[in-house]
Amino acid sequence: MSSYLAILDRGHLENSIFLTAFAKSLAKQGNRQGIIIHGDSEYTERLIQTGMMREDAKIRAAKDLNRRLVGLFADQGVATIGVHGYQKGLVKKHDTGLEIDKVQLHSFHSIPCLLISNLVDENNKTISATLPDLARVFSEVVNDSEVVLFSKNEKDEILVSKEKSEVKWNSLSPDFKENTLPGEFENFNHPALLTTATDFANWPNLQKVTKMT
Repeated sequence: MSSYLAILDRGHLENSIFLTAFAKSLAKQGNRQGIIIHGDSEYTERLIQTGMMREDAKIRAAKDLNRRLVGLFADQGVATIGVHGYQKGLVKKHDTGLEIDKVQLHSFHSIPCLLISNLVDENNKTISATLPDLARVFSEVVNDSEVVLFSKNEKDEILVSKEKSEVKWNSLSPDFKENTLPGEFENFNHPALLTTATDFANWPNLQKVTKMT
């Protein structure tokens, strides 16, 4: 695959070790094009404790994370455009599901890394979409791309030792789901690669990876 859809799930977004390793891997990839999708983090819960409503807190957290991630990647020399799904109608939610404006997507994607939050437009209102839903719809419109998920445990270097190098979603062991697979994606049931932030530097020739089918 020449491009990727890297998913930064909730559990990884406040893990500084993971994020630093991920940023360094992006830097080692040079000018390879990719899209990075993220949502909110545990920061949402802290905002709620201040009296903020949950949906407002999720939106605030995702916006703050988008800015922080652009800065983190820049520290490693990675040029990144940070956008939100609702901007310029990039991602809209309808009764039938999510829709991506391909024209807007290509207008944003002019430099290697495009960082997109899960904040999308629904009838001119900003809402947060689920990462699995976004991953599915982006994989349908971005040609020659692969959804990339990341192990819960960065030290779990040889993923193929936990499962076969290629496994079906409906045959995953409970241990693999609990210790390796991001919680938001337990029922993803969509083709994806599961790797570590460190090995992501080798894209597209990942050495430590489980292919989910």
